Amino acid sequence: MDLRDVAANVVHDYPGGAPSLAPRINKNPTTLAHELNGTGLAKLGLLDAEKITLRTGDLRILEAFALNCGQMLVPLPEALTQADDDCMLRLADTAREFGELCKEVAGDLENGINDNELSRIDRGCGELIASIHAMREALARNNIATKQALVGVKP
Repeated sequence: MDLRDVAANVVHDYPGGAPSLAPRINKNPTTLAHELNGTGLAKLGLLDAEKITLRTGDLRILEAFALNCGQMLVPLPEALTQADDDCMLRLADTAREFGELCKEVAGDLENGINDNELSRIDRGCGELIASIHAMREALARNNIATKQALVGVKP
């Protein structure tokens, strides 16, 4: 997957395109356009790609980079951004994610796995891994709270 094409699509899809996005990442719109088109020696830098991703909230550049390296993205568990100690809820979420993945794989195996199905399965695997991480974080918080309760320390 061509990263420059992906970056150009991300910038193009941003409301107002390059003229609107460039100043928000401290770039001249013409410079950004040249970097996206590969005009002359202009090339989009890694830090600018990060700024574009953060400013737009669009992960396509990051996803393409990961794909080109034979990797996949796994979102950080919500537990890192939300206080949620409900271990049973996390366990149920993980079981649901696993069930959905099993259903997807079983249905897709009937006629062989095509590229789109494999992509959906990859996303499902990532979601399951993220759910497992979130469950583990909730269990760790529960473990700490349990230890603190045993010694009489308030969490």
